[in-house]
Amino acid sequence: MKLSKFWLGWSRSVLMLAVTLGFYGWTPTPVSAGVEYNERISFIDDFDACSGERVSIDGVQHIVGRFTADGKGTLHFGFTRNTIGTGIGQVSGDQYILTDAVARSSLEIVPGQPQTFLEQYHSRFIRRGEAFSDDDTLIHFLSKITVSANGEITAAVEIQSVECK
Repeated sequence: MKLSKFWLGWSRSVLMLAVTLGFYGWTPTPVSAGVEYNERISFIDDFDACSGERVSIDGVQHIVGRFTADGKGTLHFGFTRNTIGTGIGQVSGDQYILTDAVARSSLEIVPGQPQTFLEQYHSRFIRRGEAFSDDDTLIHFLSKITVSANGEITAAVEIQSVECK
């Protein structure tokens, strides 16, 4: 099953933003005030659904986060991500709905120290008007990124698996 290009890079992009800010001297206001991050990312993409056809998707991923720094210089980034979209089967014309459980993550970046970040979440792609069982698609995502002491990504693993329900 071929998955969407959109899903392959989003977590790497958010992490790179946080790592870049942390390793290159950006310092947010101390913990009491924080800096807000609020972005809506529109996307159009397609992937194979469990119904056996390619589906075109149009959606929005909304990420809300807060950067803070503690007295020791550690950068803290906590965020919530929510994705919603609709899709149309390229052969059948069937309608689909894409949702994910609200995903909450946090990470700490200590400048000058190597670190590994791990995140996992799930998305569900539901076919409207079920024609048969197992035509909904549950996508499991796992991302692991290792960053060197000077802020360079030294390893990135993104695993996606699909379950038909």
